[in-house]
Formats: sequence, C-alpha cells, structure tokens
Amino acid sequence: MMADRQTMASREKRILVDGKNIALPQGTGVATYARSLCRNLAMLDADVQLLYGHRSPAALAWHQKRPAFLRYAERLGKLAFAIVPTDIGTETPLQTSDLRQVDGVSRYWRAPYVFDRPSFSFTWHRFQAIRNVMNADAAHWTYPVPTRLNGAANIYTLHDLVPLKLPETTLDNKRAYHAMIRKITQTADLIVTVSEQSKADIHDLFDVPDERVVNTYQDVDIPAELLAETMDQVAGMIAADFQLEAGRFLLFYGAIEPKKNVGRLIEAHLSSGLDMPLVIVGKDGWLMENELRAYNQHLAAPGGSLRVIRLPYVTRAQLVRLTRAALAVTFPSIYEGFGLPLVEAMLFGTPLLTSNIGAMREIAGDAALLVDPYDVASIAKGLCRIAGEASLRDELVDAGRIRAETFSSTAYRARLRDAYARIG
Repeated sequence: MMADRQTMASREKRILVDGKNIALPQGTGVATYARSLCRNLAMLDADVQLLYGHRSPAALAWHQKRPAFLRYAERLGKLAFAIVPTDIGTETPLQTSDLRQVDGVSRYWRAPYVFDRPSFSFTWHRFQAIRNVMNADAAHWTYPVPTRLNGAANIYTLHDLVPLKLPETTLDNKRAYHAMIRKITQTADLIVTVSEQSKADIHDLFDVPDERVVNTYQDVDIPAELLAETMDQVAGMIAADFQLEAGRFLLFYGAIEPKKNVGRLIEAHLSSGLDMPLVIVGKDGWLMENELRAYNQHLAAPGGSLRVIRLPYVTRAQLVRLTRAALAVTFPSIYEGFGLPLVEAMLFGTPLLTSNIGAMREIAGDAALLVDPYDVASIAKGLCRIAGEASLRDELVDAGRIRAETFSSTAYRARLRDAYARIG
C-alpha cells in the first residue's frame, strides 16, 4: 500500500451503495455524488458494491404486460418481507442502458423496485428491508429512500430539504416526504450531508443530535484529458458545436426548475443591455413553465438578435468546455444543498456570480460576486459588473482557485474517513 494513501480502518469494510440515481438515463447531481462516493470509498480501501433497482429486460417485459393493479399489489406485498438481491456480476456486461459500471465498484446487485415504494407506506413508517446477502458492514443510501439493509449500519445522505423548506418549488407529496425523512432521522446510524446550511436545516426541522449528522461536503473530479485541452482547442470546439465565441457568453447550467431561479436570471439578462448571450444548459424540470416564460416571450418577439440560448442537453465533455470558455458562470439559485456548478467554475478558473444566501454563499466564500436572488435588478447589476470589470473577474478567478482546494478529492476523502469512523 502506498504511504500517502488514506485508509478507512485496519480492516477492509464492505460498503453497499445504492444505484438509484446512477441508473437514470441522464445525469443528475446526485448521480455525480454517488459515483464520486464509490470512487473515494474505494480509494479508502473499502470494498464497494452497488445495488440497482431495475428488473432484467426479460423480467421487465413480462412484468409490464400484467394489469396495473397486480403490479401495484406486488410492490406493496414486498413491504412485508426482506427483499433478497440478486448478484448480477462484476464486469463490463453491465454496461447497458440502465445498469452502468462505476469506477471503484467491485460487485453489482439487483433488487427490482427496491427504491419504488408506495407513498402511503412512508406514513405507515414501513421501510423496505433488504437481506444482507452481500455481508456488507454498511449501506450508504445516497438519496432519501425508504430502504434499510438488515444486519448493517445504515447511512443516509440528505443533500437538502427543499420539499420542506421551499414546498412551492417541488411536486413531492410533502406529507409522505416528511414522514420518510422523519423515519430516516430517527433510525439512521449516521446522516451525511453536503453543507453546513443543510446540516442546520436538518437540525432545525428534525432536532437530530449533532453527533448523528456530519457534513462531508463533496468533491469535483474532472477527467484529466478534458483539463489537458488548451483554451484554443476549447474555443475551437465550442465554436464548431454551438457557434459560440469563447469569452463572449454567460453560462448557467442546471435543471430548469423553480429553485434554480432561471426565470429571474433570464429577466435580469434581458434587462441588462449586455450585448452577449446568456446560455442556459439544462433539462426540463418540474414547474418549468414559469421559469421559461420570459425566454419564450423573447423567442416570440419579432426581429432582434437571440440574447438567450437554450441547450437542453450537452455531453459532459461539452459542458466542461462551455464552463471553461464562458466569460462567467451565473448561478443565482434560491436554495441548494451544495451547488456543483459553483465549485466547477472555481476549479476551471471561470468567474462566478451566485446568490448571497444559504449554501451558495457558504460554498463560494469570497470567490464569487454575490447578488440577491429574489431581486431581478440586483442580478442584472451583478451581470453588468462581472461582464464589464476585467479586474473583478481576475480577482474572482484567483480567489476561486484557492477556494476550490476545500473541495478536492483528498480533502473529501479525509472528511469521508472521519464520518465513517463514527460508526466504528
């Protein structure tokens, strides 16, 4: 073993991680978190195994032919018994549309619909039990799921409490969600979160003892080959792919949903008078219609240049290039648990504008221009400053590179190791 390699304990621990979000067809922030967790736990010498909740293609085809009431009854009936996962292998045959191989994972398991419980079962305080056939020491659930592994420590990551803090911004069943989080906070061996803001919210809403909640933040890991691309190469590729000029556009990326505050950002940009486009990268989210109202009106307006450009989907490599080439990343979100775009912008040396509240202010520190996310005029003024003041951008880039070190993989592993030490 290398001398500088961090370890979790004197004995290798076997950790089961859920693949709920990793299996989604498009990437999410939680999927990024889950992949990072697997990789970093493996770097701490843990034996990491992954649990997927999908049926095999043949079983799924047969299941979908059955009447809906029988499918629902089957799911409900499983609550009375511990599900027994199926071992589905160790190597690349997993590389299908819904089962992905993940760095650091040694073995994969499948338990159909294990994460998909009827919502009223939460209010009955019934979680799905899973038989520990993999002999794991702990299960780390990377998202609030009504699931528990028998005979092991159960760790839950609560990224944020958006459905409870900002109920108008989500479509969740709030009663069921509250019951599930209450059950998690009462029974979890450890609760992990990703910012001091989220930790405070968990304490405030559920009165969880401090020793049972730990903030590990998270890391940002960018493939070395993307970081090795020169700015000339990046500029050429975004010009070819998107007809954009490096250093002549502002960038937002994230799901189009109310908490991201895209609607106010678009209004602010359109009112700013800036002669460069705002590029919005992000898939459709819930309640997106209001967020895109100003954008749709802009598209419908006769004449004039296109000042807001929407890209519903780009590849990871394209997103990295867009972030590096942007004049600034704009992220005036209303609420985040962490906010990956903040750290990625700082890491890439791209000036950053974000909100002066909550986790955004915490994560950015002094490395961002802060604005009031509820005030369109404040956002517009910030956009004009960051676009017009080269010296300000230089200061933010220098501060950002220093601040990004807080969220390095090495720092994250140290926090992760200390968190796992709490459960022995």
